[in-house]
Amino acid sequence: MPMPSENPQPVTARLTSAAQLVASLPVYLGFTPTESVVVVCQDEPRGRVGLTMRFDLPAPEHEELFVDDAVRRVLKQTPSRLVVAVYTSEPDGAEPARAALVDTLLDRLPRGLRITDAVLVRDGRFWSYLCDDRCCCPSEGTPVEAARDDDQVRVIEAAQVLRGRAPLPDRTALERSLAGPVFLAAARARAVFERVEAELARDWREDRDEAQEQLLDEWEAAVGGQPALPNDVQAARLVVSLEDRLLRDTVAASFAPDVLLPLLAELCRRTPEPYDAGIATLFAWTAYCEGGGAEVTIALDRAQRTDPAYSLAGLLRAHVDQQTSPEELRRVTREVADVLPLRRRSSD
Repeated sequence: MPMPSENPQPVTARLTSAAQLVASLPVYLGFTPTESVVVVCQDEPRGRVGLTMRFDLPAPEHEELFVDDAVRRVLKQTPSRLVVAVYTSEPDGAEPARAALVDTLLDRLPRGLRITDAVLVRDGRFWSYLCDDRCCCPSEGTPVEAARDDDQVRVIEAAQVLRGRAPLPDRTALERSLAGPVFLAAARARAVFERVEAELARDWREDRDEAQEQLLDEWEAAVGGQPALPNDVQAARLVVSLEDRLLRDTVAASFAPDVLLPLLAELCRRTPEPYDAGIATLFAWTAYCEGGGAEVTIALDRAQRTDPAYSLAGLLRAHVDQQTSPEELRRVTREVADVLPLRRRSSD
């Protein structure tokens, strides 16, 4: 069975101004942050965006602890450049809000690490902590909206929308976008999942190899948009199939993350407890491979609420805590793909 291309050409955009960077941050994060510090790791060539990290803005008495943690995570990534953005409603004092925090963070970073910019974002405007030239950085700030319609920013936003990851107004909205059905809708979905689970258990007992191949065919059809959205039974079959760990790992390794993510997000929204640990973990794994941030944590939290002992969720949590780079996780996934027996059978 042929698989979709695993290495599609990425969509690229060139961001050369502070306004473009600030306008693009909610696109990368998936929501507009509040009371946060955002650290964007960039790599050569030309400052390619790597891991984007969002931290809760620490209380002033905890800034030293925050800086220690942030520096440790940055050094783990070994970037060549860095962008720092502070989102807060706090007013300025003798200095811009949280200027001391930014100064301490930048002082602790290696001397060879280039700081692309460090900005304060407040009330729809931003100011640079590094530039006091009023020609380019006016005292009243620069409207974030000034770059929202920029062609390069719109390219990034369009690419995320195509991946099913349009930016949302806040983190709560992002959580809702990955939540399962509730109340009567959850009860109806649970009845379908229970019936499908019994059917697949019977199929696995009769001929597991044949059942695996059939389910992998169903995953390929769904990822390819046939049908555009699975019906309730088809969605339940895809999700319950992840109880087969070999099939789950084959799905993770067989499809390009940006192609797989929209389907996984849709399945997360249609999956009731207690069936959601597998699909939420697969979404989190795939999103992390794509450089996802808050959505990864939200999906992992959901998986581990349902099944605290789910091993793949625990493994991914360790990678997230250690700030393993998305490229490293993609490499691990590719290596797994090379040894999966189900995938080799499918390609024969």
